[in-house]
Amino acid sequence: MNKALVFWVMAITAAPAALWAQPRIRAGDGVLNASSYTLDIARGSWFVVFGTGLGPANLAVYSGNLPYPTELSGTRVSFTPVSGGAAVDARLWYTSAGQLAGLLPSTAAAGDYDVRVTYSGQTSPTFRAKVVERNFGFATQSQNGAGPAQATYGGSDLNRFTTGQLAQFTTRPAKAGDRMDLWGTGLGPDAGSDLRGDTSGDQTAAAQVKVIVGGIEVTPAYAGRSSGSPGLDQVVFMLPSNVATGCFVSLQVRAGGRLSNLGSIAVAEAGRSACSHPTLSEAQLVRLDQGGTLTIGSLSLDKTSMKMSVPGLGSFDSKTESVSGSFGRYTVDAVAGASFSVVQTGACTVLKRTGTQDEILEGRPPTLLDAGAQLLLNGPGAANKAVPREASSKYYDLTLYSSGFGGLGASGSPTLTQGTYTLSGAGGPDIGAFTARVDFPGEFVWSNQDAIADPVPRGSGLTIRWTGGGAGLVGVMGAALAQTAGTMQNPVYSATIFECTAQASAGSFTVPSSVLQQLPVVSSDMTSGSFGMMAVLAMPDATKNQGVFSAPLTAGGTADQAFFSYSVGAIKLTGWN
Repeated sequence: MNKALVFWVMAITAAPAALWAQPRIRAGDGVLNASSYTLDIARGSWFVVFGTGLGPANLAVYSGNLPYPTELSGTRVSFTPVSGGAAVDARLWYTSAGQLAGLLPSTAAAGDYDVRVTYSGQTSPTFRAKVVERNFGFATQSQNGAGPAQATYGGSDLNRFTTGQLAQFTTRPAKAGDRMDLWGTGLGPDAGSDLRGDTSGDQTAAAQVKVIVGGIEVTPAYAGRSSGSPGLDQVVFMLPSNVATGCFVSLQVRAGGRLSNLGSIAVAEAGRSACSHPTLSEAQLVRLDQGGTLTIGSLSLDKTSMKMSVPGLGSFDSKTESVSGSFGRYTVDAVAGASFSVVQTGACTVLKRTGTQDEILEGRPPTLLDAGAQLLLNGPGAANKAVPREASSKYYDLTLYSSGFGGLGASGSPTLTQGTYTLSGAGGPDIGAFTARVDFPGEFVWSNQDAIADPVPRGSGLTIRWTGGGAGLVGVMGAALAQTAGTMQNPVYSATIFECTAQASAGSFTVPSSVLQQLPVVSSDMTSGSFGMMAVLAMPDATKNQGVFSAPLTAGGTADQAFFSYSVGAIKLTGWN
């Protein structure tokens, strides 16, 4: 066993589950790449299985000599080819009732397999999984494939937001020119590694490996097995001199034509001991580095128009005005995916999100906090309008006006106009009483909206032009969405998104083709289950303290961050080709 395992060890979240007569693998996503938590298992890679009754109530971890065993504490995992043939037994690292980790032998051919877990003589129903040649995923700090990467600097120093210590490890943000090491699994088969921890050497050329950092493609100095650790891949690259700086610089690896999970690294300017974040203080970044959480509130007034076409029915325009938001307890991966973290003026960030359309646009905290049964909105056209807390969550939402589509579904009347609005709450179990204010702007127009091609060509830069926006910022967002769950009325999406930010006074921004090409090809047909969209929105500049407020907590002190912001602009359905 190699100490490098410290840097990519998968989350062991085995719950003290009740004993089940028969093991069961979680439906839909029960078998995943162990580092990225994505579907499809590469030959010779580590995977995790989630479910119930998979193993003993108490975690059992193999700590003997190589090779790893095919049975551990009564648990076995088999992959049976759907096309026919003998089952392949995985080698096990750990097992428990709720989760186990195994190594799929490199001898398993690519194709569809029925996966079964056997524990104490009982065998689970099958789970259909796809085995592929390559599906590289790198480990992240949150151990779920999301957020900042668990990256190192050649030795055991860790990439983090701030310079300091984490247990026995030294931490610091990266600088241009640094050697960076990513740790993960899925680069492809290597039979010698499976049994003895050998390595066939550099696979950069064979697997056509590229690291994409801050939108810049880099050829790694090495990409292959880490000697002494079966199934563990190491990708070594040099941070380019022109890399963007920030706490969440986007990071992705392409191998065998397939993209890895999307994460980030912290990059600081020369001479600085911490990365720069538009709103978080260095003390708050230190807390995240140490595994802590932040309490953050995000409330917003939104005034948008939307253009969409439905095959066979024609084109429709709609206008919507609303107030919404939440308070939440954020871990580092939630901070990485939140909109307030991806605001880098003059630059673009690419990220992936899963959830409802609102969650795709704004991101979502994993744990929502209760600020009371309702909030009150006051301002031009709005007098003590109650913003209710949703019954199924602690999210606050009120539609002030909707024109509907084609005259259907209209409600309310136009409300939001230029002026100062306040949003107040009497407080609840988690968040104390507060009052927040924001200056809502005048009109904002995406002036070349009708000139944008559908689908948008991704091979060249996309220039967006606008008028208005005052002293704030303009956000340009593009997304490719695929519905993965929910209903037609309440769909749940998986989305790849880019978000670019510019000063409103600039009047235009060009999205680079390197950013556009990270979106998958989709149409603008919302009824097809996968489609694309764009949004161009004026918003406040939090770095100038626009829309930032302090929200007291009932337990004392204040929220770490709280925003009362706005967005004014347009959304357009469009494909990407």
